Amino acid sequence: MPVGINENVTLKEVNVNKSPQGRDFLEIIFENADGQTATMTEWKNEKNMWIKSDEDLQRRDDAQFGRILQVIDAVLGTHPDFEGSSFAEMINWVKSTLGDAKGNLRLKVSYDKKGYTRVSSLGIFVEPMSVTESQIKLFKNDLMERPVIADKEDDPLTTTSAPVTETTGADDLPF
Repeated sequence: MPVGINENVTLKEVNVNKSPQGRDFLEIIFENADGQTATMTEWKNEKNMWIKSDEDLQRRDDAQFGRILQVIDAVLGTHPDFEGSSFAEMINWVKSTLGDAKGNLRLKVSYDKKGYTRVSSLGIFVEPMSVTESQIKLFKNDLMERPVIADKEDDPLTTTSAPVTETTGADDLPF
């Protein structure tokens, strides 16, 4: 899906999956009239180098839940109360809540740091088309131009091959 604010987008599907490492994640896929898609993926927040305290973790969880509710509100117009205590329960609730709903939406799409398109997570990023004055705004942190990633070059002065020795010397050449 092209970057920017896209109109007349529908909710294509909601998936609950496990990564090869066994981590649960939620995948919400949106589709435009041309069949182009944009994906929103939510992973379980865990303490790590960037999330050090319980307060940081709670802040991240609240922001994540807010993004998910934004999608549900845009598609359904309202959201039922969620009662659960785990990430797995929440993402299964999202899948069952959205079910086969489609909606006619306005969606903000941007690039990620690796140059792939994705649903933006900054500010209001989805709303129903019935909203006459859009609240979706483009921010300077929304990447609207694909980042240029230079080719990785190997240093010719460092080699990874085995050093030439008596057993791997010139006698072992194929010619």
